[in-house]
Amino acid sequence: MLTGAAVHFLPGGDRVEVEAGGSVSFKAGSRIEIGGVDKTAALAAVPPEGLLGVAAGYKLARGQHTTVAAVDTVVTGLATVVAVVAVLDSDPTLDPLFVTASIGDQAGAPAAGSVYIKSWQATAAGDVTPIAATTFGKKVNWIAVGT
Repeated sequence: MLTGAAVHFLPGGDRVEVEAGGSVSFKAGSRIEIGGVDKTAALAAVPPEGLLGVAAGYKLARGQHTTVAAVDTVVTGLATVVAVVAVLDSDPTLDPLFVTASIGDQAGAPAAGSVYIKSWQATAAGDVTPIAATTFGKKVNWIAVGT
């Protein structure tokens, strides 16, 4: 090991250590492998600012729910939920015409880690003012973000 060098091999020659201010440059055609799997393309595709869409410490959960009532409680598997979206997987009809999702207060309405999936129908064929659905058994896809 050279004294003062920012990049050096550790004794034994099987590890490289990079000190503050040092860097590693991979030349064109070189590869980065982890466990024998080439990760070069995947790592090159990551934006410089890192992965986008989910802040540090947050997790994603997703699933498919089959409606049983106008308002269904769905357990996400997260400890708490900060955002949720839902969309009908079953084709919409007048009943139900669409769904919404809500995180509630995460302190009992619904319980922490759960969300509400709400089904809505049109008031009438010529009036799409939403009212609670009365037809169930429809599939809803949902995605939740939380801890």
